[in-house]
Amino acid sequence: MFSSLQELEEALRASGYIADSIATTTVYLAARLQKPLLLEGPAGSGKTQLAYAVADAASTTVERLQCYEGINEEKAIGKFDEPLQRLCVELKARSVSVECESLQTELHSQQFFSAGPLLPALQYEKPCVLLVDELDKVDHAFEALLLELLSAWQLSIPKLGTIKPRSIPFVVLTSNEERRIGDPLRRRSFYLRVEHPTAKREAEIVALRTPDSSHEFPSALLRAWRLPSFD
Repeated sequence: MFSSLQELEEALRASGYIADSIATTTVYLAARLQKPLLLEGPAGSGKTQLAYAVADAASTTVERLQCYEGINEEKAIGKFDEPLQRLCVELKARSVSVECESLQTELHSQQFFSAGPLLPALQYEKPCVLLVDELDKVDHAFEALLLELLSAWQLSIPKLGTIKPRSIPFVVLTSNEERRIGDPLRRRSFYLRVEHPTAKREAEIVALRTPDSSHEFPSALLRAWRLPSFD
């Protein structure tokens, strides 16, 4: 996705995201080695935004899987559209002759499959960013279904078959640390801890995002940040 570390640094800054050297180097290595990037830290610290900034820097798309308690394989990968399949059978039945074998093959093709975020992430001509957001909200069983994708870069879907990648996505896993992400995913990932920005970095972000403001504005923000609280 990036030919050099310097290119990534410049592209991230151009997208409005200020990252330190550790974060930039970790992102670069994960992209070059086609490894997932696991981001852990408190909510609101910029983990999700980093994934979007990488996509913007690489001029590519984000496929986002928002995790929540009770999410299942159908939401992540997809399922066959049964009403559309039945409609197809009804229309085919009106024709003079129907070959059952060819009809079955057609019904179990991708045109009748309603895909979740994981499937299209493998089918872009140019690598996308696959964001698996708030992975700590799901259990270890759901983590297990991600392992085939992250180990072999493929998905095995009953009746549809094994989906091979057209390109390998850059995978970003985020966690707010409601629970510990399992070791199998940790071993396969580059790790980066993301904390809330310091006052100085917050001022840098404001200066970058508000180029038309006066030079005194970020400094004033920094001074206000350092004022004592009297709550």
